[in-house]
Amino acid sequence: MSGSEFDELDFEIAGDTIKFMWDYGVVVPLWTEWEGLVPEEPEWLRRALGLSDPLIADLTAWGEAMQYLDSRPHERTDEAYRDLDLRARALLERVQQEVGDRFRVWYHPW
Repeated sequence: MSGSEFDELDFEIAGDTIKFMWDYGVVVPLWTEWEGLVPEEPEWLRRALGLSDPLIADLTAWGEAMQYLDSRPHERTDEAYRDLDLRARALLERVQQEVGDRFRVWYHPW
């Protein structure tokens, strides 16, 4: 996305809640309470939410791991989901730390 396209984007978020929630096709699993899935572009995530590049990369890696697991039924074990759940909970804490008291972040397991 070019710089001029970012200038036209809205970096305001309605409400005070961010949900960490996976859905098929989602790379960065963050949703607002009123507007749905947030834009997945790193620049938007930095400017609107104040997320760091390492956190954005880890959120993306988690979403890609969920996509991978979802597309391979024979690999969907309790252990695989438990591992992703533990990673999600750690990411949730990091998101909460980085957004501070601007938002309440909660996790909606699949």
